[in-house]
Amino acid sequence: MIRINLLPFRAARKKENIRRQVSIFFLCLLLVMVVLVWVHFYLGSKQKRLTTSVSDTKKELALYKKKNAEISDIRKKLKDLEMRQNVIKDLEKQRFEPVHILDELTDKIVPERMWLTRLDIKGNQMDVDGIALDNKTVADFIDNLESLSKLDDQNAHMYEKVRLNKLQQEEIRNLNMKKFEISALKMVKPPEVPNDKKAKRK
Repeated sequence: MIRINLLPFRAARKKENIRRQVSIFFLCLLLVMVVLVWVHFYLGSKQKRLTTSVSDTKKELALYKKKNAEISDIRKKLKDLEMRQNVIKDLEKQRFEPVHILDELTDKIVPERMWLTRLDIKGNQMDVDGIALDNKTVADFIDNLESLSKLDDQNAHMYEKVRLNKLQQEEIRNLNMKKFEISALKMVKPPEVPNDKKAKRK
């Protein structure tokens, strides 16, 4: 009977298995290191891109802030210019308004039944003194004053309230006349509310 010694073969096989396992271990370790290196570079690249993006965003934000400041400055200048234009318009209106009122009054006076003795225009108020033949003439004149038109709008009334302050009888050249004092208040527009304040109220 032939006996074969398998111990050397088994030892060699065992060594081969150990070498294979060691090789697989080092290959796995190498693969893990490669993956870690790739992840490191990938995350580094992504961080760099994000940093660049944040930097660009900050630059754009600074640019927008600068543009907003310029726009705000332009709006302030436009508002100032608009206010100046309104002042000029008001001055022009005030310059021609007395002439317009005098021209209108010539049509509002009741002909041959009254005449004016004083006319005073200050700000939004006009005071008119005069003498009339009777009460009806004074009443007609008040109605006429209420229909006095604006300089810039012939269809709108200039004075909101026309009030008879004084009416008394006075003898002039042996005639019983009516001396009157009338005041008229101009219609005043309410101040315009800016759009941002309107939005806040809502």
